[in-house]
Amino acid sequence: MHSSVLQNKKYMKFAGDSTVEVIAVSKLDQAIQKKDPKAGTYTGMEDGGKEVEYLISWPGLTVADMKALSRSKAPSYNDTRGIPYVAIVNPHTLEKFAGWNGGSSGKIMDAVKEAQKSLTKAHGKPIKRKTLNKIRKEEAKVRATLSTGDLGKAWTAYATLAKKVAKQPDAIKAIATKVQADLLVASEKKLTELEGLVARGETKAAAKELRGFARSLKGTPPEARAQALADKIKPPKS
Repeated sequence: MHSSVLQNKKYMKFAGDSTVEVIAVSKLDQAIQKKDPKAGTYTGMEDGGKEVEYLISWPGLTVADMKALSRSKAPSYNDTRGIPYVAIVNPHTLEKFAGWNGGSSGKIMDAVKEAQKSLTKAHGKPIKRKTLNKIRKEEAKVRATLSTGDLGKAWTAYATLAKKVAKQPDAIKAIATKVQADLLVASEKKLTELEGLVARGETKAAAKELRGFARSLKGTPPEARAQALADKIKPPKS
């Protein structure tokens, strides 16, 4: 299954737009101890700089990931005693469409296409992975900018993200919604800081920072607060 399906170039291309694979294996520790080639590992760095053991034959998966998958619902779909076992699962209900022991890449692709017909009828066209990847890259840009504390640039990057998800399904729009929520939290926190500056008479510094992101708050809950602060810094003419 590993070499004939998951490493099959035709299947890999198909899976990129049509499936999300979930795998569960047993006796992983034993295989690692016996130095089984399929359970080979190497030490790599996880996000945050932590050292972890990755599986050579399963790109991107750590030993801990694989063990967690084996403790998930995934193994429960195998209602036979045979392995390998393949199940096509409804991602919305987690109910099984079909399942069998073994199987070729062609058989799996045919079963997925058949399942997709009913899913598309019920939920609309599926989201392609390449589309999701593009949106995730835009999300990463916003978050990277936000981490520097530059709210003005972060909101500008968010505007680009929001434009790209505007015509996408709700599942994609939800990514931008979560980013916006985090930006609003950061903006509220920044407004508190700027209110402190104004209270201490440091209006020039507060005004400069406020100008950088106040316009982006239009139509959001902090808009009135930002306007009140701007009026306090530079009272409107009567």
